[in-house]
Amino acid sequence: MATVSALIGLFTALWGSEAWAGVLGAAVAAVVSAVAVGVQTQMQRQAESAHHRSRALDVPSPEGRFPLVRDMHDPIAVGVHPAETIEQGGTIDRVPAYVTRDIEPHLHAALRRGGFVLLIGESTAGKTRAAFEAMRLLHPDYHFAAPSMREAVEVLLSDWGAVHRCIVWLDDLERFLGPGGLTTSTLHRLLLLDRQVLVLATMRSHEYDRYRDRAETETSGSAQEVWRQGRAVLRQAQVVHVERRWTHAERERARAVVADPRLVRALAGDERLGVAELLAAGPELVEAWQHAWIPGHHPRGAALVATAVDARRTGYHRPLPAEILQQLHEGYLARRGGVELRPEPLSEALHWALTPTFPAGANSLLLGDAEHGYMAFDYLIDLSVQESIPEAVWVAVMELAPIHEAYTIAYNAVIAGQFMLAVPAMRRAAQAGIGEAEAILWESGEPMRPAEEGLIVAQQRMQALIQEFSTDHEETLIAESMVAFFTMRSGRYSEARHLYEQLANRAAEALGHNHRIVLGMEFGIATSTFSAGAQDEGLALLEAAVRNSAITLGPEDLTVLDRRKAVVQLLVEAGQHDEALQRLPGLEADCSRLSPTHPIAVAVRRVASQLRQRT
Repeated sequence: MATVSALIGLFTALWGSEAWAGVLGAAVAAVVSAVAVGVQTQMQRQAESAHHRSRALDVPSPEGRFPLVRDMHDPIAVGVHPAETIEQGGTIDRVPAYVTRDIEPHLHAALRRGGFVLLIGESTAGKTRAAFEAMRLLHPDYHFAAPSMREAVEVLLSDWGAVHRCIVWLDDLERFLGPGGLTTSTLHRLLLLDRQVLVLATMRSHEYDRYRDRAETETSGSAQEVWRQGRAVLRQAQVVHVERRWTHAERERARAVVADPRLVRALAGDERLGVAELLAAGPELVEAWQHAWIPGHHPRGAALVATAVDARRTGYHRPLPAEILQQLHEGYLARRGGVELRPEPLSEALHWALTPTFPAGANSLLLGDAEHGYMAFDYLIDLSVQESIPEAVWVAVMELAPIHEAYTIAYNAVIAGQFMLAVPAMRRAAQAGIGEAEAILWESGEPMRPAEEGLIVAQQRMQALIQEFSTDHEETLIAESMVAFFTMRSGRYSEARHLYEQLANRAAEALGHNHRIVLGMEFGIATSTFSAGAQDEGLALLEAAVRNSAITLGPEDLTVLDRRKAVVQLLVEAGQHDEALQRLPGLEADCSRLSPTHPIAVAVRRVASQLRQRT
């Protein structure tokens, strides 16, 4: 541009007037200056974008960009568990040769189709390694994007427009589900049709089972919406199941790799255990942890591990700060016997927990260091026999977690019967605009603000979802039902009934008459009718709505119990004490299986006390 400017100035001076030359020269200089400023601004934006992207990626290239798949040589960097370290040809080898798995034809076909591919299997089943090897084989020229945490998904999407031919790697998918992470909306934005983007994820079987249809009965009310969002994401996936136990054909293929002593030892082990599992030394770690509680062995180390395991069981999948781990583990020691266990010094306990299974190094019970924090090895999280999580752990991790993760942990606490512990995190989440959190607080008798304010927030969220999705999209319908809910809570019962009736008809057409959301809208119609003063009609509608819910969801479903409780509350508030008393004993009996601190159980005791005092 500078050269062009100089030439134009020269030609003008030779063939034009001096005044014209000055004007044209000034104009050209202005254009050149504007272009230069624009280029400088664009370069600054690119630098800032590269900086944010680099922090959001687990494995960035040296320039902060997405590396190519063919340049990904270290499976451990993307989540593969390291095995025993051996030296071969003067180099250190932490990963055995890959053995072809029986699922590969299915996996390769899914990867060629593209879209969202999810490998499900138990910890150390080999799912991450299988995904890594298939990715390198089929898509070596794709770029590789591995978000470092849940919030990083949005960071990647901020400049996603320039991305083509890319694999989005989500190892341990449960870490990325939920508000602020991977939803159906973000998934669809990632998988724009003309971009050749593939989302490749892994997930432990235990976490996947939490989103099966039968697991929906473990939640109730608006708290189910986060669960439904996760289930909606999983339903978009092409699922490939990876078995922990290796087949005869797989073991025969592994025997062909006889030069690797680690495979030789794994194949000589118990066939009830998977080869990948044995390579990762999971069972030995479990045994070491269990025996460590013996007095005089490593009880403090075992307590540290138990603390880190429970932190992840709550839904906190980040390293636990060293000072928090040190503080919380004392409660585990006290629960097991305290000083009678003759616990070792803290430094010795940490050294034991961080020591690899094999002298050369493999997996350890704790991963991390004092600077970055400690995490429990994920093999330990899925053990079937586990004690309840102490209250102090719930409180600590909800305070540590970012707001969206804190809401997920609080939701898990509600399911575990620790509602009062979850209230502070629920309130923070509601203040941050997470509508589901505010609805849970309302339904549990702990509203954080007037219903009129909640209605404004619900209306804003509904409008945003209408623009993002269609009016008949499931998430939009849920948002509209929240508008009707807060309209009813504001005392505008007739208006709420009208909103519910219109919404129920549309939802039934889109989702089916027996869909859980539609059943909830029917109950909303009945509640608003009763509260508007038409008590006879409303009570008949309430009984029909509860009956339909029980037939469809099952009589022990928590939603059914919650609605039965709501009917009794409405009758008490309306002064129909005899009607309420008829329903109370059966409700109390059916709620006896719940934890005493479960919100439904607490509400039933409260309404029973009110009713008996009045009668």
